Amino acid sequence: MVPASMLLPEVVAIALAGFVAWLFVVAGLHKLRYPAQFSELAAQYLPAPLRPLWRDALVYPVGVVEIAIALALLPPQTRGAAAIAAAVLLAAYALMMAWQLALGRRDLRCGCAGPASEVLVSPALVVRNLLTAGVALLLALPLEPMALSGAGILLALCMAGFLVALYLGAEQLISNSQHMARSR
Repeated sequence: MVPASMLLPEVVAIALAGFVAWLFVVAGLHKLRYPAQFSELAAQYLPAPLRPLWRDALVYPVGVVEIAIALALLPPQTRGAAAIAAAVLLAAYALMMAWQLALGRRDLRCGCAGPASEVLVSPALVVRNLLTAGVALLLALPLEPMALSGAGILLALCMAGFLVALYLGAEQLISNSQHMARSR
């Protein structure tokens, strides 16, 4: 028996799942729509011997996996496993960025907001990815059983929209901060 304090209210679970699903659909679609740009971008993060593998074989599968994770986050039956997969992938991206920062490579684009984004890897992006991985992990908690009304579902969708806006706002703040630092 799980203590009530460890149960995730269903309205919160739907909101968090909607937010993380949105994030993964957007990321996956960027990779599928712009494979050449993402191949080049991602290859910069890898050691030289692994770069051809990424360019030749991994962009499409990673994009498809991201979209599959997004879809698996929506039904409660698959949400826990998808949440763990999402958290692992977000943490891996954060670790790849942190590794580049440790190597002194602060000139790499993140690619988080699409191939045209000029946002560079930074400690702020590492923290953002780790926080988002933590949000995804919350979805692995057991659900508090409750019947949601239409108003509850609407509330969950509004909460998901708020989280999307918060994420996009953070992305813009990081971008603006970097742009202002470069223009000094």
